[in-house]
Amino acid sequence: MSSTALPLILGQVPAWVWFLLVALVALGLSQTRDRWVSAARLRRMPLAFVAFSAWSTVGAFGWQAFTVLGFLAGLSATRQLIAASGWPGAARHDAGRNAYFVPGSWAPLAVMMGIFAIKFLLGMTLAMSPALAQQAPMVLGVSALNGALGSIFLARSRNLMKQAAPVSPLA
Repeated sequence: MSSTALPLILGQVPAWVWFLLVALVALGLSQTRDRWVSAARLRRMPLAFVAFSAWSTVGAFGWQAFTVLGFLAGLSATRQLIAASGWPGAARHDAGRNAYFVPGSWAPLAVMMGIFAIKFLLGMTLAMSPALAQQAPMVLGVSALNGALGSIFLARSRNLMKQAAPVSPLA
């Protein structure tokens, strides 16, 4: 790719994509601090990222068998790995507020940027070479990666809820 091609390509990107990137960076940075999160938010945010990853995958490849199989394989593998790891650890639950303590981490920002980068680069790649969307290795690999990244927050939330120790009112 020539040095003049990149500005031309980036100039074709809709403005909403850059707003989405800024929003994801802001959300990711908020995840670097220790905080208390409501049970509802602890359930909603992971579902939003799974849905975004699924939308990205199906939008690129359609509803073909390799798309679904790859996505589900990635989702399942990540769920099992994160469950076994115990990440993020140090979970606590305040029943009075129905809130969970979430330790700060840079990992969520990295995952969000990974999901965004895959969606962005895949869109650019398929715009230049649409035939790749029909090649099984490409479909399986990208679908599995999207499923894996999209389910990280789901697995983390599940670990938090499962491992949370109750907080006493005097703590």
